[in-house]
Amino acid sequence: MSTAAETPRDDERRLAEALTLVEDAQRDPRAACERAAVLLGASRRDEVACVVYRALGLARRQLGDLPAARAALRTAVRLGDRAGFPLRAAQARTSLVVIHADRGNTQAALAEAALAEATLSNLPDGALDLARLRVNVGLVLQRIGRTADALASYSAAQQTLQEHRDARWEGLLLSLRGTLLAYRGDHESARRDLHRAVELGRDNGYEVVHQSAQHNLGFAALRAGDLPEALRQLDRARELAQQIGRRTESVLADRADALLEAGLVEEARKCAEQAADGHERAGFAFNAAEARLLAADAALAAGDPSAAIECARAARVAFTRQRRPNWAAWASHIELAARFTAGERSVRILRDLVRNSEQLEQAGWLITPQESKLFAARMALALGRHDEATELFTQVATARRGGPARLRIVGWEAQAALSEARGNVAEAGRAVDQGLRVAADYAGTLGATDLRAGAAMMGADLAKTGLRLALTGGSARQVLLRAEQWRAAALRRRPVRPPDDAAFAARLGRLRAVVAQIAEDGLAGKNVRGLQAERVRLEQDVKELARHAPGSAQEPEPRLDLAALSAGLGERALVEYVRVDDALHAVSLVDGVARHHALGSYKAVLSEVDSLRFSLERMARRHGSEALQQAALAAYDYARGELDNALVRPLAKRLGDRPLVLVPTGSLHALAWSVLPSLTGRQVTVSPSARSWLTAVNAQAEDELAKPRTPRDVGDDAVRRRSARAPDEQAARDAHALRTAAQQDRLAEQVVLAYGPGLPHAEAEIGDLAHRYPLAKPLVGADATAQAVAEALDGAQLAHIAAHGRFRSDNPLFSSLELADGPLTVYDLEGIRQAPATLVLSACDAALSGIRPGDELMGVASAVFALGTRTLIASVAPVGDEETRELMNVFHGALAERFPPALALVKAQRAVPDARGFVCFGAG
Repeated sequence: MSTAAETPRDDERRLAEALTLVEDAQRDPRAACERAAVLLGASRRDEVACVVYRALGLARRQLGDLPAARAALRTAVRLGDRAGFPLRAAQARTSLVVIHADRGNTQAALAEAALAEATLSNLPDGALDLARLRVNVGLVLQRIGRTADALASYSAAQQTLQEHRDARWEGLLLSLRGTLLAYRGDHESARRDLHRAVELGRDNGYEVVHQSAQHNLGFAALRAGDLPEALRQLDRARELAQQIGRRTESVLADRADALLEAGLVEEARKCAEQAADGHERAGFAFNAAEARLLAADAALAAGDPSAAIECARAARVAFTRQRRPNWAAWASHIELAARFTAGERSVRILRDLVRNSEQLEQAGWLITPQESKLFAARMALALGRHDEATELFTQVATARRGGPARLRIVGWEAQAALSEARGNVAEAGRAVDQGLRVAADYAGTLGATDLRAGAAMMGADLAKTGLRLALTGGSARQVLLRAEQWRAAALRRRPVRPPDDAAFAARLGRLRAVVAQIAEDGLAGKNVRGLQAERVRLEQDVKELARHAPGSAQEPEPRLDLAALSAGLGERALVEYVRVDDALHAVSLVDGVARHHALGSYKAVLSEVDSLRFSLERMARRHGSEALQQAALAAYDYARGELDNALVRPLAKRLGDRPLVLVPTGSLHALAWSVLPSLTGRQVTVSPSARSWLTAVNAQAEDELAKPRTPRDVGDDAVRRRSARAPDEQAARDAHALRTAAQQDRLAEQVVLAYGPGLPHAEAEIGDLAHRYPLAKPLVGADATAQAVAEALDGAQLAHIAAHGRFRSDNPLFSSLELADGPLTVYDLEGIRQAPATLVLSACDAALSGIRPGDELMGVASAVFALGTRTLIASVAPVGDEETRELMNVFHGALAERFPPALALVKAQRAVPDARGFVCFGAG
């Protein structure tokens, strides 16, 4: 209770302080909680206490403690009602509206709002508070799908807020309305509202408004289809949230949505699950349900339908309890789609899918109604209900005419299925072409390698349909063209550096130093947990900054020119491996004639690939006793024989003894092809795609025309001209010697030699090569830093690096070569303007790549090809140190004898048969 010594002026001062605390609760919620405790210590029953409890509730909400926020606001309402302070009670109810909504009780939120409105409408000075109430009511209406009512509520509030110059509440209104407009597809109006909200929050010191609007700008950019901008805005919003102590689960959930759009499904799933768990712990049931639905969607995309069913069902129950039928319909869609994917086929599910698509359309969702209808059409087709399937496909096919890329792709999928059902295979093929063009255009808007590779998932179903149509049609040429249509497309586009390249480079540099320190301290037995945590943070920063890079418009790629490919092959034969589900196929192209070969089970082949790799690793590292080594050799011989029988022998008669160009699929990219009995001692080069191989060969031919002629060329010319020398023979000889020396200098400048630490044979290996290339300047010891090596690689003709290679399956773009000051990652390599024409990586596992849909590869090998390397020699399995050194000596000797790299590798492997694992990639 108040003390008798207090005066009315003291009461006014305390009330003013309490009202200030309401504002401060948004800016610094922790400090507001501390100050609230002090003020409540003086009195808990008067008007001041009523206001302070409201401030305390707002602060607790900002800190993510909804139960405490609800309790404080209920106390404020109770005090206001009992002590005769109707305005204060109504203000507390206004705040309580949002708490009820956050907890998922939208019915209670609207009931609380009705009580507050009844009070404020009868107060002479209640206009401003009534406008604020309408903002919160608009939020609730927006959340339960009553969008028209929400817009009306916002409109009723906006003028009053502007008249009272209430920047904070106007900013909140614009931020909320901006998200609603983004949902409705009015992207320009959404951006206008949200940018104004950012200005109001930032310029007036309302940090929560600023952060929320920044977050919603990311959401709006995602709805508009600008993924790099969405990720940039969301990352900025997360930074702002961390600066002001706000929870970041909501940003994390929208980030999951963006990553899912990019096809990075595992990362999206992890983000969504983290967001859902965090919301649930804090009591934000409303947001938790949405995050759980995202987790279900990501699980479905990741091929885990059982987890998708479980998450979607939990989200549907929550949405139903929260009286959010529109969202419950979306959850039902994911649940039904997962059941279809899991193999369920029944008339009941068909009916549920049709009903669900109708509910989604009524709710105003844009893409999900068509996706649900497409599943229904496929279900009807599977059940033999062709007329119903045709009708449903026809309805969905109209979506191909406009809208976001994902919607148009769904439409083209339906059109392809409709045409196929009608027996018009040619029209179905054209629909596949159109849909894949939409997907390629979308991938072109992305600059980062992992986003481009992930975006291939958007066209995966269409590409599979095209391949299946070609296989059914029986034309091997069509199978080859279809296989090439959606294979390794990201490799043919140069990666784009992020807008803030200086910050990106700084983080890469710090990451390198931290990784080096971890290695040093780990060997010394020191605690490296703090450094490991910093490494994780820096890797996340690097990844996020890289994804901010926008793509650039490019002309659509024409179909692969098979005549040009055949001409480029000459006497070589091409074998391209393709798969549809578990069925593995190959197409051979020999003398311009294509043939199709059915090879059997892909899973069976993968089992032998894994066995072969395990055996190679044990043999190279000489693990275990002599008996174990013999067992490893026996397993190696068996696995390579089985792989040879599955992959090469069925084509043996057709291929003869020609040099081969192999285009693998899936995990076959990691196969050490030269160890297969049919390929031992044979000239083989491996390429991500036939188109990539042809591009590399053509570029290499252009290089040959452009580069200076070698001393050998000049010497041969001299012999041919010997009978026609000028009278001053000695002067001619002197000029010839000068020209030869100058050419040697230029060539030497284009050779890069370097080695990293901790590799026993590396120093001797580079020393041997330094004698072979006497004018090259090796980067050795402390001079072989990541920056020095990257700068030297830029524009080189030939480069040889001996270093530890590390493949990161969790994030292939952090795969690296270990150099003097730490790792040279794929992100570092992507900063090179022109990678070496021929690159030799004397490093274990340097050629391993992460595989994405569409045989998109991510790793060191794929990075250098995207940057202009024509030929790469690298290993896909561990190789012994001494064997590697001997192999490289013979290989470079063969290069000096003018053997092409692929043939030079054959010669080296014949001389050092135990140096298994090295493969020639690219032009060869």
